[in-house]
Amino acid sequence: MPDRAFLSALTESAAGEWAAILSLVFGGCCSNVWALEAVLKTYPSSGTFLTFAQFIYVAVQTVWTQFYFIPGSRLPRWRKNVVPLSRWMVQVVLFFAVSFMNNYAFGLKIPVTVHIIFRSGGLCVSMLVGYFAGGKRYSTGQIFAGTIITAGIVMATISAPRPRKAPTPAATTVASDEFLPENVQYIAGIGLLALALLLSAWLGLWQEATYKQYGKQWREALFYCHVLSLPFFLPMSGTISRTFDAYMASAPVTLATIPTPDMALLSTTTFSQLSRLAWPIDDAKRHLIQWRQLAVPGAILALLVNVITQGLCIRGVNRLTTRVSSTTVNLILTLRKAASLAISVWFYGSGVSWGLVIGGAMVLGGTLVYSVAPPPKVIDGKVDEKKVDDEKGNGGSENATDAAGSSTAVDHSSTNGNGMRQR
Repeated sequence: MPDRAFLSALTESAAGEWAAILSLVFGGCCSNVWALEAVLKTYPSSGTFLTFAQFIYVAVQTVWTQFYFIPGSRLPRWRKNVVPLSRWMVQVVLFFAVSFMNNYAFGLKIPVTVHIIFRSGGLCVSMLVGYFAGGKRYSTGQIFAGTIITAGIVMATISAPRPRKAPTPAATTVASDEFLPENVQYIAGIGLLALALLLSAWLGLWQEATYKQYGKQWREALFYCHVLSLPFFLPMSGTISRTFDAYMASAPVTLATIPTPDMALLSTTTFSQLSRLAWPIDDAKRHLIQWRQLAVPGAILALLVNVITQGLCIRGVNRLTTRVSSTTVNLILTLRKAASLAISVWFYGSGVSWGLVIGGAMVLGGTLVYSVAPPPKVIDGKVDEKKVDDEKGNGGSENATDAAGSSTAVDHSSTNGNGMRQR
């Protein structure tokens, strides 16, 4: 059945508004994953630094939401938090742990393609946690969808190609000593992602309870969950510093070539000689101008693209949630994940196998089936429509930083309006 809210919104909204929303969702989120993989190709063990950079960016970007002005005052005042800090701290610990583990898994031989597919299993884990801890009973369609998604994840994880290649000097600069065989690292990475999925499900339940009690304070959540997580990076300051030095030493990328005067030559040229120069400048006069390249380290440029597109992705998903139902948001984000997978395979040659293709199709198809299946019921027989709507939205989102992704290969998509849970 077509989403009436979506059709109505599409009819009533201006075409430019929808073009902007879809550009932010597909352009922002897919660019976020693209930039993340660009960094990970050379620096696969820089997950800690990526997480830190993304947290800093979001904290700075959202600090303005905690100030307000009162009439007659020129200075802003700090907005008192609605949710107690003691409750935020629980969410902060869970959020930091999930974001850190998801990014750290890249250093354990987990390809971006497997990362995206595996983290789509958050829906299944949320169902299990909701069944045992939330007293929810799911419909036959949802159980069938969860089974398809689980089978697809297992197939994609087992059959995913893991190409071997000699590490570059830049990669070995930030990589830790690999005392484990590659296959063991891969299994450890899958275990880390599985634990992150479990914690993410608990995070979703805790966040759901917080919003039910205090209202959807998603701006407050976005700010405090990133700011209060920053002290957790102190024990990792050495790793962050070494990774930053490696990024700065990466091959430069020329952004532009700009003309500058040769100051040494001009200092010996009199004003009367300069006044005789006329346009256009011929070959005899070109020696007065030097062309300089404006370049930045390639890894730093990719990092900047990653964190900036993360903000665009979050903004696009939040704007999308104000226009359509969580079911439609889930469908659009599923298509976005498929686009990210296609870009990773096509642009970066991440490797593909029939098992990966079939497994990915099963995960995406199962997510679509779940979106249109009848909603779950609470164990006492009463249906909480608001919680059902939130859960169906949360089921299709992945945690961070999609890197995203989260970054983080982050899918910074939250269909309950906070834009915090990522790819």
